[in-house]
Amino acid sequence: MSVQRVAYVVLRCADLERSRRFYESLGLRLSPEQHGNGAKHYACDVGGMVLELYPLSDRPTSGLRLGLVVSDLDRILASLRALGAVVGTIGSEGSSPVTVVDPDGHRIALEQER
Repeated sequence: MSVQRVAYVVLRCADLERSRRFYESLGLRLSPEQHGNGAKHYACDVGGMVLELYPLSDRPTSGLRLGLVVSDLDRILASLRALGAVVGTIGSEGSSPVTVVDPDGHRIALEQER
């Protein structure tokens, strides 16, 4: 038996609305959710995997690096820069992948869809 796919990733966020804006700038369509009496959060489907943004609460997160393949890297980078996001490149300027840092310090690798 082996792992078939990643079902979901939960990111704990110090400022949920700021993180929502950041991830929506990547082109994700986040929807508000709440399971029973649980925390209000945001979620979306990313290629069959669920990405959830939860309030930080008492369970901090660290060390996560997320890799995303995007359809319009230039547009997304412009949107992220408008939010003041930290953007860096791996390799030569303008090449893929590009790394960005989300509001909670998670490193996101963005790669142009081929």
